[in-house]
Amino acid sequence: MKRSFYILILAGIAIVVLVNLPGSTTARMNAFLRDATAPISLPMARLLAAGGGLFQDKTPIAHQTQLLAEIAQLRLELRQAQLLEQENRALRQMLGLSAHVGRRLIAAEIVARDVNAWWQTARLNKGSTDGIAIDMAVITPEGLAGRITRISRTTSDVLFLVDPACRISARLARSDAFGIVQGQGISWRGQASCRMDFIDKAAPIMPGDEVVTSGLGGVYPSGLVIGRVAQAHLDPSGLYQTAEIVPTSNFRSLDLMFVMSNDAATAQKTEFRSQNSE
Repeated sequence: MKRSFYILILAGIAIVVLVNLPGSTTARMNAFLRDATAPISLPMARLLAAGGGLFQDKTPIAHQTQLLAEIAQLRLELRQAQLLEQENRALRQMLGLSAHVGRRLIAAEIVARDVNAWWQTARLNKGSTDGIAIDMAVITPEGLAGRITRISRTTSDVLFLVDPACRISARLARSDAFGIVQGQGISWRGQASCRMDFIDKAAPIMPGDEVVTSGLGGVYPSGLVIGRVAQAHLDPSGLYQTAEIVPTSNFRSLDLMFVMSNDAATAQKTEFRSQNSE
């Protein structure tokens, strides 16, 4: 304890002496310290300079701006290429589906939606002059979307299958049980849904079962995918089962749709084959 006390006293005295040294003596001490540390000062300075260069951007501002503009342009071109690839993929899927059902497909874009029933009705940019008629089925690459309810010369209105006014004769692909699918609109969670009623109460139903059009009624061709079963239960009457259906088409992101004409797709299939053979 006494040793530490004496050391502190000596350090204090040394500090007082150094502070009160004449200017010439202080200068000589500083010079001595500089000379003593000179061998390591230069390497340290070079090391610090090199480290600072790693974080210092010497690129001129104009050049940086040009690089950023080029990056933005490349990203835009990449996005456009991705969108074109998505459209081409959808068209290829539609051509394959058209060949399967034997009907001509009319591509149409959504130009407006009904603000009173969002996601349930929409207006397309094709009409009677393009061969569209009332009650034609409307599909997407994922499956059935709805049917045409109104037309003009250049536009047509499609009623989506999630609208409560839409009823479709359907069947469960796995068990081959029939029923009627009716739209249930959009839930408070934003999920589009339908309900399939009048299913045989003895039919086995499992979550994930695929629901397709039955072809009965003459509006929708058979085999078009409507959606998948989320859950099923026995109706309170005990006479049939009811299943909650999640549609496969994403009604939030629809922009391009296909109207299924009643015309044969022979000409279209011939053109598709000739393009593949080139």
